[in-house]
Amino acid sequence: MAKLVQKITLGVDVAKDQLVIYNWSTQELIELLNEPTAIKAWLKSLIGPVRIAIEPTSHYHLAMVEAAVALGYEVYLVNPRQLVHYRQAVNVRNKTDPQDAWLLARYLEHEATQLRRFQPQDRQAQRLWTLLNRRATVVSSRQQLQQSFAELSFSIKALITQFNQLLQRLDQHIKTLIRELGWWRDYQICCSIPGIGPCNAAALVATYHRGAFASSDAFVAYMGLDVRLRESGQFKGKSKLTKRGSSELRRLLYCAAHAARSHQRFADYCLKQLDKGMSKIAVRVALARKLARIAFTLMTKQEHFVA
Repeated sequence: MAKLVQKITLGVDVAKDQLVIYNWSTQELIELLNEPTAIKAWLKSLIGPVRIAIEPTSHYHLAMVEAAVALGYEVYLVNPRQLVHYRQAVNVRNKTDPQDAWLLARYLEHEATQLRRFQPQDRQAQRLWTLLNRRATVVSSRQQLQQSFAELSFSIKALITQFNQLLQRLDQHIKTLIRELGWWRDYQICCSIPGIGPCNAAALVATYHRGAFASSDAFVAYMGLDVRLRESGQFKGKSKLTKRGSSELRRLLYCAAHAARSHQRFADYCLKQLDKGMSKIAVRVALARKLARIAFTLMTKQEHFVA
């Protein structure tokens, strides 16, 4: 009878120059230079299937992630908010590098079914996300500029025109990339949904193709639009968004919900939520979540929205 090989579970705390690694299987703590050659050599020395939980930290986690993926190891990127909630759940108060590495390893060992394995995207897909993030930066800068000069006497129309022209160029590049990636039909499907504009559609499509989501619940949770009820004993707190994933994607969906709220398909839904005592902001969040579910379902079925 073949001997069952135990998986090696690692938690990795990342700093600029150093990695602190906790091996759950052997209960060893390892310190390693955050340098590609050292990382690759150490990972190759491991015997057996390996899975790694790591918290994204600027770009300092990339050397470990890229080396591990290249060797075929399982990698799980743990959202910092998830780790905060888990730390509270297991009542861990100390926050040191070794403690964080241990906590990440424990999280992966006990909650692996709640985590989603990292799937690297090809360069074009990565470039699409880069363009979407750059676009968000331009929009934010334009808004700040308009607010800063609102009370001054001289005009900045020429400068705003340049911002708008830059946004048009970015939008064209984004559409071109979506076509090249073969996602144009999904993009058109999302654009058919009331409130979803070209930029919202691009972000939804890019998210949809980021990995295999088992359900619309998983899709919504990935974007941080799911809610968590905070309660303990007899105390019952308010439900709050988990806010995992991209804050820019959530912002785009809030904007889409604002545009969609007056559409005949969603107006009654919004009124019913208000009648239940929900605030206007909470209703917009609920509608954003609904739009994300609709987009997921339609892309999965390859159907356009029907009013």
